[in-house]
Amino acid sequence: MKNKSKSVSIFLFFSLLFFDQLSKYLIRSRGGFYICNSGIAFGIAINPILFWAILILISFVFLYYSVKSKIQNPKSETNSPPKADQPRAEKLKIQNWMIFILSGTIANLIDRARFGCVIDFIDLRIWPVFNLADAFITIGALLLLAKYFKKWYNIPEKKR
Repeated sequence: MKNKSKSVSIFLFFSLLFFDQLSKYLIRSRGGFYICNSGIAFGIAINPILFWAILILISFVFLYYSVKSKIQNPKSETNSPPKADQPRAEKLKIQNWMIFILSGTIANLIDRARFGCVIDFIDLRIWPVFNLADAFITIGALLLLAKYFKKWYNIPEKKR
């Protein structure tokens, strides 16, 4: 079961990455509408050196807390049974939401490395132009926030 969930997670990650990159390729190669967003979220301009410095800083913070949690709790989740308050299925859901955020982030970083900007092409006219990777990041973040909002305010989960 553990290997199957890992395979599904890897498949999900690469599928999301593939569909984002494919959509950007098709828009660019077929002459569709797109913009080259050299800024950060919502087109806010930022110096490229500052952007990469912030990205590296955020990466170190995540790495620090990841290592710190492993040191404080040496039993990894894969070796220990799920806690009563968070069943295995719930952990897999959270892991998949994180995969949405990670795949979207990496897809946009691929654009930055290749083009020096992020290719945005979905224009709803009531929101800044965005792409599939941005949608993946937003979906993953909203689902995680909803989960933790319920936890913080002790809102009971629906039982199935």
